[in-house]
Amino acid sequence: MRIYWCSLHILFLSIVSYQITPDITEPRITSIVPINSTALTVNWQFADTSIDRSDLIRISIDFYEYYYSYNRTYLGTNYTFVSTNKTITSLTKNFELVNAYYYVCFSSNSTVTNVSVYLAITNNCILARTCSRSNTTCSGPSSVLISSINMSPTAFLISFLWPNDLPYKPISFTANLINNNQSGTPLSVIQNSTHTNRSYLFNGLTSNTAYTVNTSFTYSALYNVTKVNTSTLIVTTSSSARIFYTGVVHFFWVIMFVLFFWE
Repeated sequence: MRIYWCSLHILFLSIVSYQITPDITEPRITSIVPINSTALTVNWQFADTSIDRSDLIRISIDFYEYYYSYNRTYLGTNYTFVSTNKTITSLTKNFELVNAYYYVCFSSNSTVTNVSVYLAITNNCILARTCSRSNTTCSGPSSVLISSINMSPTAFLISFLWPNDLPYKPISFTANLINNNQSGTPLSVIQNSTHTNRSYLFNGLTSNTAYTVNTSFTYSALYNVTKVNTSTLIVTTSSSARIFYTGVVHFFWVIMFVLFFWE
């Protein structure tokens, strides 16, 4: 039996909120770079001086650490800038754990000194990961793999391979055929030390026929917010044990809104 992976999803959590008022613009994260197995560098940039009229900018950067069931929150790093002094644009943070996950939350607050009604706030949380212990690999967060496997000319499996180290809590999984509204039959969950595999069986199908499969999984992320990832796959049955397909993946970024207000 020949097996082909049908899609690869990188679950990248981005939590973004904006409240922007006239004449004020905000700094923003440009990158989060793993330096080694225990350090990350956060880079940001300020708005161009031609459009930024803020008199005072406050930046706060918080780190939430995850490593399987272990987690901790590091004390935040805070900066205050005036319009003529925007010299710091990066922060390197060292941690205790090797190859762990971190939510890096970057928030800022801008004001115009003589117009107190003007207020602009952003909060942006991004999932990052430090390098491997040997520092040879800095591949970022693990991926959820969705595969299709031909069981016979009239049946196939859709499988979700979930990395156990992801700092998300899986809630539910679904797989449905658009062609005939058939739902996949869930099979026994298989788990080892690194992954959990959930498979759904579709049978009673027609050989050498293209089927469109909608897949989705629901999970909770930072702040216990529930989110859904969806994808659409096209799987073609065959008259032999061979499987082939094309896949169209729609990945929806996770978005939630968090607003912070300062007097």
